[in-house]
Amino acid sequence: MPPPAEIPAFDPRFLRPCTFALLRELGYGTRISINNGIGPGHELAIDMSMSMSVFADGGNHLATTPEIDRLAPGQITKVSIDDLLDDLDEVPDEGQVLCMLHMVPVDLLGTDAVDMPSKTMMAHVSASDDFIEYHQRPKGVVTGVAYQTGPLNDRRLSSTRSTVCQAPKVIVAEPVDTLMLLMNTSTSFDYDDTVRMDFWILGPGGERVARSHVEVPPFSFRLVSTTQVLEQAGALDDYRAGGGVGMFLGYSKNGTVVPISLTRNRESGAIACDHTLPPVFYLSTWGGEARLQANARLEQEFFADVPAEEPAAAEAIAR
Repeated sequence: MPPPAEIPAFDPRFLRPCTFALLRELGYGTRISINNGIGPGHELAIDMSMSMSVFADGGNHLATTPEIDRLAPGQITKVSIDDLLDDLDEVPDEGQVLCMLHMVPVDLLGTDAVDMPSKTMMAHVSASDDFIEYHQRPKGVVTGVAYQTGPLNDRRLSSTRSTVCQAPKVIVAEPVDTLMLLMNTSTSFDYDDTVRMDFWILGPGGERVARSHVEVPPFSFRLVSTTQVLEQAGALDDYRAGGGVGMFLGYSKNGTVVPISLTRNRESGAIACDHTLPPVFYLSTWGGEARLQANARLEQEFFADVPAEEPAAAEAIAR
């Protein structure tokens, strides 16, 4: 079902977000190239004010900055997140941290809630690919990935929330590991839903090798080591002997998570990042009833034992 023509009582700070995880525990700093994608001459072109919110693991909102910068239509800028965090005493030097850059039209600054036209939201989101760059010191490794997060996990935008993750390569060959980075975000600071993703690691021929799940708290992320999942399942040696290459197939039915794959050499620090495109990029008919039927078929085939509501349970090996 398409979103309504207007989303009532919408916090404009979530109109055009850029959400990303800090990989401090792996030794990487973060820089973001962010843009005001609607260029001059467009009917919705407007200056955008940029600020940033920071969340501790578990969704605790640590801080929201004042305006960091203001971007004219079509303008792009690069921001050192580490430098910004140095000025925020509320943010600890250690521990997992999720960040969100807010891009707010200047005519909505200071507004807590507004009836937001879907047309305006879609125009800003569709023009908003941002580049998330991770850099390692002192070795100088630099990598990154461009993606858009957009407003997620909001029942005003969609009556159903789910994630199908069916593309990422799983490369596991010592000393290389593939980490699945899963982020859970929303459009309200009051959001408190934990999202469960069930997943299989498949072999190169589509055979089912290892099964597990992970739970991602609100405004938080999880890093799932596929090496550790395979090891826990007693399948690591056979997987490596078969070439060490397969696929991650994930499904969440109680919320949306943003999946990023990180293939990393633990010795050199070299790292390659990739995102997964949602099914609509592969199937032009995706959406509505077709989406519900496809999800039901996927669940029946791979995840028939997933409970409707899962109590607190042991997660997949994650950190």
